Amino acid sequence: METLIQDVRYGLRMLRKAPGFTAIVVTTLALGIAANTALFSVVDAVLLRPLAYQQPEQLVSVRVDMPGINLTDRGMSQPELDDFQNRSGVFTQVSAVWPINANITGREKPERVEANAVSTSFFTLLAAKPALGRVFNDGDYRPGFSEGAVISDSLWHKMFGGDPNVLGQAIRLDTDLYTIIGVMPPDFRHPGRTLRQDVEIWVAAGYAADPFPHPPVRTQRFIPGAIARLQPGLTMAQAQSRLDAFTAQLRQQYPTDYPAAAGWQLRLVPLQEVVVGNVSLMLYLLLAAVGAVLLIACVNIASLLLARSSARQREIAIRQALGAGTWRLVRQTLTESVVLSLCGGLLAVPLTFWLKNVLLTLVPSSLPRLSEVTVNGRTLIFVMAVSVITGLFFGLAPALQMSHWRLMEKLNQGARGVGMASRQHRFLSGLVVSEFALSLVLLVSAGLLLRSFWKVLQVEPGFNSDNLVTAQFWLPVPNDPNNNPYPTQEKFNVLVSEVLRRVGSLPGVKAAAIGGGVVPTLTTLRNAVAFSIEGRIGAAGEAPTAELGVATPDLFHVLQTPLIRGRVFTEADDDKGEPVILIDQTAAERYWPHEDPVGKRIQPQFGRVQTLRRIVGVVGRSRGDGLDAPYAPHMFVPARQIALNTITVYIRTQASPEALAEPIRRAVQEINPDLPVFGVRSVSSIISDSLASRRFALQILVFFAATALLLAAIGIYGVMAYFVSQRVREIGVRMALGAQRGDVLKLIVSQGMLLASVGVAIGLVAALSLTRLISGLLFGVSATDPVTLVMFAALLAAVAFLANYIPANRAARIDPMVALRHE
Repeated sequence: METLIQDVRYGLRMLRKAPGFTAIVVTTLALGIAANTALFSVVDAVLLRPLAYQQPEQLVSVRVDMPGINLTDRGMSQPELDDFQNRSGVFTQVSAVWPINANITGREKPERVEANAVSTSFFTLLAAKPALGRVFNDGDYRPGFSEGAVISDSLWHKMFGGDPNVLGQAIRLDTDLYTIIGVMPPDFRHPGRTLRQDVEIWVAAGYAADPFPHPPVRTQRFIPGAIARLQPGLTMAQAQSRLDAFTAQLRQQYPTDYPAAAGWQLRLVPLQEVVVGNVSLMLYLLLAAVGAVLLIACVNIASLLLARSSARQREIAIRQALGAGTWRLVRQTLTESVVLSLCGGLLAVPLTFWLKNVLLTLVPSSLPRLSEVTVNGRTLIFVMAVSVITGLFFGLAPALQMSHWRLMEKLNQGARGVGMASRQHRFLSGLVVSEFALSLVLLVSAGLLLRSFWKVLQVEPGFNSDNLVTAQFWLPVPNDPNNNPYPTQEKFNVLVSEVLRRVGSLPGVKAAAIGGGVVPTLTTLRNAVAFSIEGRIGAAGEAPTAELGVATPDLFHVLQTPLIRGRVFTEADDDKGEPVILIDQTAAERYWPHEDPVGKRIQPQFGRVQTLRRIVGVVGRSRGDGLDAPYAPHMFVPARQIALNTITVYIRTQASPEALAEPIRRAVQEINPDLPVFGVRSVSSIISDSLASRRFALQILVFFAATALLLAAIGIYGVMAYFVSQRVREIGVRMALGAQRGDVLKLIVSQGMLLASVGVAIGLVAALSLTRLISGLLFGVSATDPVTLVMFAALLAAVAFLANYIPANRAARIDPMVALRHE
């Protein structure tokens, strides 16, 4: 300990002797460590930290798949939900989860809220405690909806001003009265998918009475999903194995409900994975990128320290002569480096808070668990660990060099012309090579993401998003069907006609239509349905599926989606007309590749009554799942033949969405004052938001890649400038003997470009191997895209040439007589 204290004191004195060098290195390290720590705080909160529930490793999402008819996450029926709970032997508790829109009425103005219909076991399954009141228990069970409601902390403050007497107050949800029985704490979040935002209100249901189908039928799988807690001591693999055996038992017991061709099966997904979604690859990529930038900075610092160490060779030799051992000298050098790095880490702590806030402004709002991102004890431990590891890394080079220095050789060199040993020269060259290799990997990764983003922007979505605005409202689903204001298709059609008439007559509105299933990201829940084709018997595993949408006659005109063949819907396609349907070009090419589908009949499997529908037209393909998703088959039914609760109005206009929001709200509420209008946005902004994750990853990686390129250029410039300074006398001799300026220029540049070329070659090999790991983030571009590889290898080589040319040009201007008198 005494020796360590001596080394630390000596290290601090050495840093004080070179304040400029110390300031540059400490600042560089602080920025690098702070950037790594800020990004680590996001990765830690989103990916590494367990969910804030009791024993989160036991929590799973239960998914129903039917691979035989190409359906995944299909949903479940009420009898199946009961089977999972009572007969499977896998779960201690199971709860349905059904994200829904809901209207809160009876107040000053109606409001749309994000609700979730769950089982009474939902909160006890999560072991979640309320901040006020209580949560659901078994006594709240009702075949339909129970009367109690649990609200979020945000809704409590927004609607009730944080009133502690909120318990027992009534709230009208979709025309039904509920009593508030509990308020959840601020940090409680619904663990799963939502429609648009955090869940604000939870209601409990038994799914066996109005407004649900009753009596329950096993094949009516209207419940979107469920979460469950595994039996104690049961691993995920064991639970899945037991569940597979249970599904086989159900298929045997109910052969007509589970036809072999469908391949009905259950799949368990860890709840942590459900919450995180598909962002893990992106975050780990960015963490690796910022780590690589810090590594490049460390290589630069190691180069500086190695160059400085040559000036201390005589000092170290004297220490050896006085009895200092090799390990003692190495330890002293490493201690100096770690002290330097810890100073950078200390400065990084306040910078981390600032960079974390900057990062959160750039992170897309759809990233899960953002509210949990904090600079906590784990983050500070990370700062300490990175600081120590960084100090050891960049201090290793000069420390290793000291272990090979020869005592008498250094003493005999005297005080003049110490120079650089060939071993040090090779070490510095190796550092430059590694720096270029790392930089190229980052540049290629950024280039691939850049090309992918450009490819996504060039995708034809199937509609014209310019001057296109959407607005949404939700028709209530009362628990008692007798209270439904739109119980019949006829009344629904009157509402649709009146909405289109009033909205279409607003100033600045050119045309309006109602539809769904076309524009991406309007909802996180897709609506894939299977269908059968009249007269065609498909083999097992070949049942067709398509995304289902609805449309009024003018929808495709408003969207400017082309009609390929046949016709679009007309006013005659209502509840009294022939059941008809439209398909898109993708569906036509996939399921009728060598024939005209117009006139054929199909039977979509949705609704209580499944009807044969005649295909009357084929419209252009669209990307309803996002621009970066593959084209999926779509089919559309007339809005006047099927009543929906979620209504999306598409408006072609020159006015801004903000200017239209209030007029649309007034127009709808003049028809029904209890209908809140929400989601008034331009389709361009919706598409932009759907690309937010890609844009964020691209921006951060491009910034890091540009930083790496700059550091690499500085690194090779610094090394070559140092090499030139060590060879001034040699260059003078060469020029005195007749060497021309061009010869000196060629000598220095060729030496530097050799290092850069080796680095680029190694970087290309590394990029070919490592970029395959990010193939999941790419769109329309191969991970080994030759254009990207060649382009950025050439860019790096050009930067290297410029960084080499500057010291080489300076060397070529050396006066031979001045050079001969050097030292």
